[in-house]
Parts: sequence; C-alpha cells; structure tokens
Amino acid sequence: MIFGIVCGFTAALLNSLGYLFSARFLLYHKNPLRLLVMATLVMQLISLPLLVIFPFGEIENPLKFFGQMLLSCMFFLIGQGGFFAALRLFEASRLSSLLGLKIIVLSVGFVLSGGTLNIWQMAAVLMAAAAALIFNRSGSGRSSWKGWLLLLMTLCCYSSVDILETDLVLQVHETVGYSKLHSSLVVVPPMYVMLGILTMPVLFFLKPDKGQLKLAAPYAVLWLLSQVVLFCCFALLKPVFGNVILATRGIFSVLSGALLPFFGLAALDSQIPVSLWIRRGVAALLMLGAIAVYSLASM
Repeated sequence: MIFGIVCGFTAALLNSLGYLFSARFLLYHKNPLRLLVMATLVMQLISLPLLVIFPFGEIENPLKFFGQMLLSCMFFLIGQGGFFAALRLFEASRLSSLLGLKIIVLSVGFVLSGGTLNIWQMAAVLMAAAAALIFNRSGSGRSSWKGWLLLLMTLCCYSSVDILETDLVLQVHETVGYSKLHSSLVVVPPMYVMLGILTMPVLFFLKPDKGQLKLAAPYAVLWLLSQVVLFCCFALLKPVFGNVILATRGIFSVLSGALLPFFGLAALDSQIPVSLWIRRGVAALLMLGAIAVYSLASM
C-alpha cells in the first residue's frame, strides 16, 4: 500500500509541475487543443522506442487487450472534447474544481461493477471531492444544463479511462508476470502511440512547427512520467483510492502557482487574497484527512 500511495503522490506532483509548462505554452499559443495535440505527438515520438525497451511478452488475449486500449484512447479523446466544449459554458476556474467530482462518478461505477466501499471509504471519497471543490471554487457561477451534461459526459469518460487502464496493467501483471510498475511501463508506450495515431488527422489543420513541439515537450514528458506511476498506483490501490490521493495535486498546484513568477509567467495567475489562502489551507487538511481515513479503512 505504501508504494502505491507514493506513486499516487508522485503522479500528483508531476501533474502539477506539468501545469507550469502547459501555462508557458498557452502564454504563446492560446489554444488548449493545440497543446493537447502537440503534447500527444511528442509523447508518441518518445513512446515508439519504449515499445522495444519494454516489450509485452505473451499477452493471453491480444484482441481483448488492444481493443480495450483503443476504447480507453477513444474515451479519453471524447472526454477531452467534452472538457473543451464545457469551457465555453463554465468559467475555467469553476470547471477545474468541478472535475474533482470525478471521484464520485468513479465510486458509483466501482460499486455498480461489483466493487464494495465501506462507510469510512465512502466518507473519505466525499471528503476528497469536497476538498477538490473548495480548492478552486471561485467566480460568478454561470452555467447551463448543457454545461452540466457536458461535465457529466467528461467525468464518465475520464472514469472509464481510469478503470480500463487499471485493467490493462493488471492483465500484463497477471498473464506475463511482470511487477505492477514494470507492467505500467509496458502499457503506457503503446497507449500513447495509439493516441498519437488517432490525433494525427488534426495535425493537418494545426500545422505544427518545431517551436511548438519544443514548447510542448516538457509538459509531454512530465505527463508521460505521471501516467506510468499513476497506472501503477491504480493497479496497486484501485482507481477510487488512487483518485483520492491524486486529489492532492490541488495542493501541489498551489505551490506550482507560487513558482509562476520565477518562470516569467506571473501574468497567468492573479493575486490571491488571504481569505482564499485560508480556504485552500482547509482544503489541504481535508485532502490529507481523506487519504488517512481511506488508508485506515482499507487495512
């Protein structure tokens, strides 16, 4: 369990560091879709040689395995599409906080698929979701029923990706015999090669250049590394607990935001009043409490 928790914290930290570099990209190219596609192309280029370094071995059911991987990539792209569409109907800061509700959707899916959560685990899930909402809650609160439907679609797609990715790692672990970390290193490269292939048609419209790829590269590398440890975390702890730990990226994101001036990106963050710092401090304690409660409830 301890190694799984460490993997979860590492994934949260890498995600938050990636925020610095995604912010730098968006400072020059104000288009999240361009960032997604450029980063995916970089990850595909990195993943190709990793296919040789971390071979599969003998997968018991290759058709099921790669079909499930394709489904995961499609859910991811649909979820991203829903997210970008929802950005037009929600304030960005509010939408960011509402993504914390994914843990609720994931918990419901986990229970419906035959899993069980005891009362303390459910309490920890609610604590983590509340903390995620408190962290970024701000703005006028404008929304619409279309926005909520897009948000629900996004959360369902992201949750499905988590469940499918976990099962892929466990298939390699159980059939080939690799450790769960090694299994994660085996699963990540082909997934991002496949994702790169699926996003290639968009490249013809975006017309990338070396400058854009170079600017997206640090974010892409950090994201790829975060996925390896996150896959391992999910395989060790299951997606629900993994997402409870991943919620701590809110804490790391605040620390990352404090580093923006050192990267010449101070314009991307606003001055934060004392009341908001207090609110974020409460959210941080609530997150840490959620992890402690879930950990104790799982023993």
